[in-house]
Amino acid sequence: MKEIILAFSLSPQGDHTDFYIRSQIKGVTDNLNIKISSLGRGLSTGTELEYSDNDTLKNALKNRQ
Repeated sequence: MKEIILAFSLSPQGDHTDFYIRSQIKGVTDNLNIKISSLGRGLSTGTELEYSDNDTLKNALKNRQ
């Protein structure tokens, strides 16, 4: 199975962007059997991805939803 992982900042703006992108691509991903997931909450709320270390990103990927 193929998967698209959405990785936005854990902030209200990031949550809104995640929801919007999901709603825009849902028809295509459903037809092609592609899973959409987001990074797990291993990143602190408000943390920018570029400031996260490798272990934190690894755990966020492992715990994605």
